[in-house]
Amino acid sequence: MVRALRILSMAAASAGFLACTGLDPAMNDVSRRVDALRAEVSRLAEEQKGLAEEIRRLRAGSGGSPSAAEGGSAAEARLEVQNLPADPAARYKEAFSLLEAGRYPEAEAAFGAFVAAYPQSDLADNAQYWIGECLYSEKKFEEARKAFRAVSDHFPFGNKVPDALYKEALCQRALGDDAGAEKTLARLRDLFPDSEAAAKAGAPR
Repeated sequence: MVRALRILSMAAASAGFLACTGLDPAMNDVSRRVDALRAEVSRLAEEQKGLAEEIRRLRAGSGGSPSAAEGGSAAEARLEVQNLPADPAARYKEAFSLLEAGRYPEAEAAFGAFVAAYPQSDLADNAQYWIGECLYSEKKFEEARKAFRAVSDHFPFGNKVPDALYKEALCQRALGDDAGAEKTLARLRDLFPDSEAAAKAGAPR
């Protein structure tokens, strides 16, 4: 998202320069590109508005009535989120500390709160990715798959997209969807052929 905004700003500046020099054909071409970028940025902004709701659905995705222990974990998770610092970087670091400590429900809630509060942060795609890792560590593979898919859907310019595609494929394999996993890995290899995730994916089966 941030990268798209930067490109849009540069393109708009180029259009202004060409207008001053009277290069109408070139200006029209750049203007069309600026309009296209504006439309893309607008689309991404709209998608990110719905990300918080998707995260809430992921948390409730397992269904059923929570046990007393699960209820306690949820209460602890909410308490952790309430106590997180206001600074985005510090808030992300605190959420990551919960993950490193193996406190997955709390970490998931903290990362979810971060994405909801800072959807356009450079760390938002990372936070969304770690939500998937929390769920994966708890063997909630369907919820994890959706969380990893949200990285590429909502943060297509983010640095965690290759890793998210790889982990999405692992979730699909765990769910018995080998064909879907191969399709996801093919997408990974096609879009990010030089990434470490593509190397881990290996050659097509």
